[in-house]
Amino acid sequence: MDASVDQELLIAGAGIAVIVLALVVARRRLLTVRYAVGWIVLGALIVVLALCTPLIEPVTDRLGMTPTGLLLFLASGTLLLICVQLSITASGLTARQRDLTEAIALLEARVAEIEPRSPTSDTPPAGGTEPHAR
Repeated sequence: MDASVDQELLIAGAGIAVIVLALVVARRRLLTVRYAVGWIVLGALIVVLALCTPLIEPVTDRLGMTPTGLLLFLASGTLLLICVQLSITASGLTARQRDLTEAIALLEARVAEIEPRSPTSDTPPAGGTEPHAR
């Protein structure tokens, strides 16, 4: 078997592995549908381009690249875009968490100002977390 055919089959196998992994993770609800679809499309694109190298040979010849090199370049670029999207999402969630924490702290301070003070502040609230004696 030719080395380029081996590379194409290996890359197609990796694309299939990406699709299977995305489906397994999405089925366990560890990945949102939006991201699962993105990973499945990426895997399908890798498989199609790996198995249809004669279709992309005119592009690779013009760029002076091998079909495998172009596929790896496209896959790397797509993974970079996914990482950027995940970074943006994580940053947004961190900002939301910080805002909610600040809002809760302000609300608790306001409630503490409004609530009437009990004569004995050492008494835990009903159902509190008083430690048990040993």
